[in-house]
Amino acid sequence: MSDALKTRFLLCNRAQMSEKEKAQLRDDIFAAADSGDPQAAFFAGRLYYEGFTLGQDYTQARKWFERAAELGSDWGKVYLGYCYYYGRDISVDYQKAYTYFSSAAASHNHCALYKLGDMCQKGLFVKKDEAKALECYQKALDLITPDCPEYPNILSRIGHCRLHGLGCKPDLFEALADLNRAKEKCYLLLSQGDPYAHLPLPTIAQDLSEVTRRLNQQYCRTQQNVQYPDRQ
Repeated sequence: MSDALKTRFLLCNRAQMSEKEKAQLRDDIFAAADSGDPQAAFFAGRLYYEGFTLGQDYTQARKWFERAAELGSDWGKVYLGYCYYYGRDISVDYQKAYTYFSSAAASHNHCALYKLGDMCQKGLFVKKDEAKALECYQKALDLITPDCPEYPNILSRIGHCRLHGLGCKPDLFEALADLNRAKEKCYLLLSQGDPYAHLPLPTIAQDLSEVTRRLNQQYCRTQQNVQYPDRQ
């Protein structure tokens, strides 16, 4: 798959693309996928998975992800993991999800790592281990830069852990910083047409509300605040 085609897919602003541009991108991706390119096969799966340039169809998406994985794509494995983790037109199967995520994580895929963290935190198929979950989130974050689309998703999980003391001592100030950065990045990605950036926002909002409540309770007591009388 050419670098130019990869860039067109990954960096396109979906909200601003014309229908002609979308159709051309779709045709180019499927042409490359039909030639046996693993990354193009993965992108073809994403088109179906996200309903971008064509109708959303998880079954067709999964077929392309399977083809991509067979051709050696770690991202194909990650998205197969998503399909089984969330039950995308198939029964939820955490064992299969864990298998696919583990295989991709072995190649240092950051998405696979943070999903393994989710499974550890919730005790899905594996024993619940909050410290291991946080370790997975931190490893995933260390593999990427702030401009990565998954950055706010991963950082918000770390902020959540620091807020609630999951696998670490609670740290409200670090949690506040993490959550605010994650929120800012979500909106930046949304302005660029990212299809996933809205997903962490509800949890981020809940966590920010909670961390603000706790900080106010600890540090904004009335008797500690300097008061100025009204001036005429």
